[in-house]
Amino acid sequence: MHDVETALSDIERIRDQLAATTRFRGFTPSIAATTGLLALALAAVQSAQPGLTGDTRLYFVAWILLAIISGCLIGADAVIRARALHRGMAESMINTTLRQFIPAGAAGAVSALVLLGRAPEAAWLLPGLWQLLIALGIFAGLSNLPRRMIWAAGCYFLCGSMTLALNSAMTAPSPWAMGIPFGFGQLLVAAILHDAGKRCGHG
Repeated sequence: MHDVETALSDIERIRDQLAATTRFRGFTPSIAATTGLLALALAAVQSAQPGLTGDTRLYFVAWILLAIISGCLIGADAVIRARALHRGMAESMINTTLRQFIPAGAAGAVSALVLLGRAPEAAWLLPGLWQLLIALGIFAGLSNLPRRMIWAAGCYFLCGSMTLALNSAMTAPSPWAMGIPFGFGQLLVAAILHDAGKRCGHG
């Protein structure tokens, strides 16, 4: 019995090691592009309705809701595709991907709760912080993502740094401080995933 348990443990360890270095194919360009377009649409709506940005909490609640919707779309699609494409390794691949992205997501949620709840006057930090955290999440998952995804991570990191610098001089949050980085960032992610899919199809 001990030998069987050891063998099963070895198989599980090998599967986890493979999952850590195998490209995760659960992310699709169409879903990534959809989330980017939603970000641009929300920024346009907030820009056209100044009353929606006058209240700092209302401004950020809208973006938090969009982040939740986008996360659900990406997560549901990723789980369905992973189970279809990775088959026996699907659960290991999903768990590995979650371990890479959840810390950044949790940090973003905690920073929003603390700043909006305790220090709303410092909430201008959130757009830049969120963009930097997405960059770190992508950097953490590069071993399971197309190599060119490093460009998306770099884009988010640069946008986050610029947003922090620019927002520090603003008295009210700008819809485009969220819409442009997240909109075009996700469209860049979609383009990279599309190109990687074509390369896999030809290779």
